[in-house]
Amino acid sequence: MDFLGPREVLIVVIALVLIAMVLDGIRRLKRNRYENLQMSSRKLQRTAGDSAEEPDELQNAQFPSGGSRVVGIRDEADIQQVEESLRRNLASTDFNFSRQPQQEQFDLDNSIFEREREQLNELNAREAEEQQAKLASSESSDKAPQQDVLVMHLMANKGERIQGQALLDAVLSCGFLFGGNKFFDRHINNDGTGEVLFSLANLLNPGTFDLKTMAEMETPGVTLFMVLDQLSDPVAAFDIMIEAVDKLVAELHLNVMDESRSSMTKQTIDHYRQRATSASIQRGQSGE
Repeated sequence: MDFLGPREVLIVVIALVLIAMVLDGIRRLKRNRYENLQMSSRKLQRTAGDSAEEPDELQNAQFPSGGSRVVGIRDEADIQQVEESLRRNLASTDFNFSRQPQQEQFDLDNSIFEREREQLNELNAREAEEQQAKLASSESSDKAPQQDVLVMHLMANKGERIQGQALLDAVLSCGFLFGGNKFFDRHINNDGTGEVLFSLANLLNPGTFDLKTMAEMETPGVTLFMVLDQLSDPVAAFDIMIEAVDKLVAELHLNVMDESRSSMTKQTIDHYRQRATSASIQRGQSGE
């Protein structure tokens, strides 16, 4: 590497001096501009200070938007003129500041509350009528004598059905006759005369039979029932009922159940017979 000569060194020095002068000129220019800005801000502050001493009409306004302002009245003539103008305006509009605004009166006691009272009274009256009706029905049911009814259910095995034609043949062979109530009735006489001892109903609702379609029907079982209070000899009627049950069970292979649909036992049969005996005794004591 060759060393710089005197000429080259001089050129470099001159170049550095020129660069320094340019940079110094730029620095002075920026400083003058900054001082001008500071002067402008000082003037603004002084102006703001002077204006702060004067009352701000917007700050003294009564409304949030500052829309109201106080108009100064400087002499007596202006005051009188304003007062006269106000008097004329008040006279033309017929204002009466001493009179309180009238409020609309709502007759609450005689309208809404009265309707509510009427509805409440009607509701109470309906409830009272319903309670009286229930009380009357309960009293009538209490006064009405309760009938003692013996019930036996003859049901097919689980999953099986009694065929209508087979049931019809078995029922007729036991002395039953089709009655007007669409049940099969067993009379005291085999020819269908005399009192009805007991009846046979369908286990399916409504419990009746239709002779026209009975051959095609199927049912899970039948129900035999006897009203002990209506029989002249409940014990004899019960014995006939047991014979009919035995025959139907043998022909149709049915299961005998009591009124709660539990399997009929010897104890239940004895209890039924005791009920028939008690009904017979009560009937004899009544003299019927």
